[in-house]
Amino acid sequence: MSITCCLGLTIGYVGVLYVHPRTRPSSTVFRNDNAVIKARVTAITFSSTLSAVATAYILTSSNKFSISRGLDAIRVWPVPPIWELLRSSMLVTSVLFIGPLVEKLILNKGWKYLREDLTEGLTGWIGIRNYIVGPFTEELVFRACIVSIELQSGMSPVKSIWVSPLYFATAHIHHAYEVYTESPDALSFAIISSLFQFGFTTLFGWYSTFLFLRTGSVWPPFIAHAFCNSMGVPRLGARLEGPAWYTHLYNALLVGGAISFGLLLYPLTKTPNAII
Repeated sequence: MSITCCLGLTIGYVGVLYVHPRTRPSSTVFRNDNAVIKARVTAITFSSTLSAVATAYILTSSNKFSISRGLDAIRVWPVPPIWELLRSSMLVTSVLFIGPLVEKLILNKGWKYLREDLTEGLTGWIGIRNYIVGPFTEELVFRACIVSIELQSGMSPVKSIWVSPLYFATAHIHHAYEVYTESPDALSFAIISSLFQFGFTTLFGWYSTFLFLRTGSVWPPFIAHAFCNSMGVPRLGARLEGPAWYTHLYNALLVGGAISFGLLLYPLTKTPNAII
């Protein structure tokens, strides 16, 4: 039953994009077109809300259902205190991305672009999709709903960390079809990029599920997800423009950040509502 519900949520999250011609991938529908983004945001928001309500109802079916009880069951409410929220999401994730952060904000003198990026992220449709609606709806469905169902079924939290991201990664495979419809000659590229995305989203899913279980709330994974989307994938072994010490510093920070992340992950995510 748990697997059936989780597969249903996964199919519902992706499948809603294929219902209407305005959102369905095709040679005339481009994912970064504002009209397409608006339509997809509407569809995904509806689908995710429906999934959350259905999951909350299932989890509280033995008791009298109410909105507050349902939100609490999928760990959307209450919202953690602001310091706890930032410590268990932004701070710990920033340690992992210390190399790219130093590159963007110091070596490349990116402070002057920070305000523009924030404005675009909060007002432009691409930013709204990448940093708000996308991260929140994915965390709502693939963490708040799917992980909660797995725990209710008797699955251990540790096993859920390894299993639940597979649904999350599988949901991203459809991007291969999207790339193929836009460029039919790029089939091999579509397959390779999809496999890479499957691996990367699985890795992130492990981390995000750990955050969800460690904090007992969907909000830290959402913030971490939005932040990771803004940073992209760290460029391992990259050669930076500028003096040679830029590259040496960047690579050293990547290694140091990864080690520090491993050491600080457990203590920085400690909260009173921890499930694991």
